[in-house]
Amino acid sequence: MRAVLTVTLNPAFDRTVWLERLVTGETNRALTSSLRVGGKGINVARAIAARGLPAIAVGIAGEDQASPIERALRADGVVARFTRVPGETRTNLKLIERSTSRMTEVNELGPTVGAADLAAVEATIIEAIASGDVGAVVMAGSLPQGADASIYARWVTRIAGRAGAPPVLVDASDAALAAAVAAGPFLVKPNRVEAETLLGRPIPDQAAAVEAARDIARCGPRAVLMSLGADGAVAALADSATVIDPEPIRTGDGRLTSTVGAGDAMVARVAGGLVESDTPAGALGAAEFFELCRLAVGAASEQIRGGA
Repeated sequence: MRAVLTVTLNPAFDRTVWLERLVTGETNRALTSSLRVGGKGINVARAIAARGLPAIAVGIAGEDQASPIERALRADGVVARFTRVPGETRTNLKLIERSTSRMTEVNELGPTVGAADLAAVEATIIEAIASGDVGAVVMAGSLPQGADASIYARWVTRIAGRAGAPPVLVDASDAALAAAVAAGPFLVKPNRVEAETLLGRPIPDQAAAVEAARDIARCGPRAVLMSLGADGAVAALADSATVIDPEPIRTGDGRLTSTVGAGDAMVARVAGGLVESDTPAGALGAAEFFELCRLAVGAASEQIRGGA
């Protein structure tokens, strides 16, 4: 089985704190908290490994935290190959209120990277693909300071130019998403807000989301999976599109839950399905792709149920 290779250029230590209610300007008491190495690509790699599939995580990390990040990933069954740069890996804080399920995020910027750092990551990606061991590539998450918004697009183009190139999936936002869409990866996975920003128009309901997904697919990617939160998702492959209703999320035991990582679980399920499939990504039909996306929405629901 070939591996899913994930790219995380701006990893983080994710601190999640649950409170009854956040009151600004006052001292707040935490109900519980957790700390783990995160970043979209890292989350995807972990989910891939948890399913028993080979996963490779590459990216950039502050020189003092790179080794702990790699050790944490190896403990989860992920092969980790991070480029070290001066500076500290960022810490992201998520404050989740039990009373309202509202989440407040405070994200640090992370280290500044240079052209040589990005070239080193690119070389790691190409080397892994050249070995023949990579069945899909996931480029996910925000970009660090110093990285041009076109970096994902450039790598999509370079990978596509190789014989037997693996499919590339991109989960990005803003200018990085726009550039990646134009480069024509296999799949992009925007959420509703990211799709609205990309297209410059509101997406108020599922019908509008279907049309939006089709429009994004016409701009370059072969496939689109747009997450809509409580409204589920919309999947598009070429000119075909379908609505995928969400699974009910019931815990019933008073556990604290959050949607953190749900989108990453969706991407991981699609990428894992691609490497498991006997059908090459470029030949995948709408029915098979839509079924894979339904499984991805189910994986997101499971992440929420078990994410406490």
